[in-house]
Amino acid sequence: MIATAYNAGWGIFIRWFPDTFYSYVLETPDAVAPQQITWQGWGVLIMAAVYLAIAIHPGKFWYLAFFGAFTKVAGSIWFYLAILEQQVGDKALFHLLMNDWVWVPFLIWIGFEALKYKKAKHASSL
Repeated sequence: MIATAYNAGWGIFIRWFPDTFYSYVLETPDAVAPQQITWQGWGVLIMAAVYLAIAIHPGKFWYLAFFGAFTKVAGSIWFYLAILEQQVGDKALFHLLMNDWVWVPFLIWIGFEALKYKKAKHASSL
């Protein structure tokens, strides 16, 4: 549920205030965000819904936690290459670490715990 709330907040911020977000990560005042930033915001909002599904039905959607970890890694690489163009300031580094990489071990752990839950639930129903 924490991942849901966190991603919903960031998704709303990125989607509806793309120029502010873009200026923040580039550390450039008054930067105009490319259209990809708005789509990034939608993607983050979609992942918030994915994390909600995992929280509500962990045994059914356990594999989505691993997908979430993958999207955090792939998304941060895309952001670094396509948006930051390999120029990383302090705020961009903070964004990549705190909004992407910090979640990866937790999402992997959640995936394994949800899979264990699914197996235990299946075994108890036999």
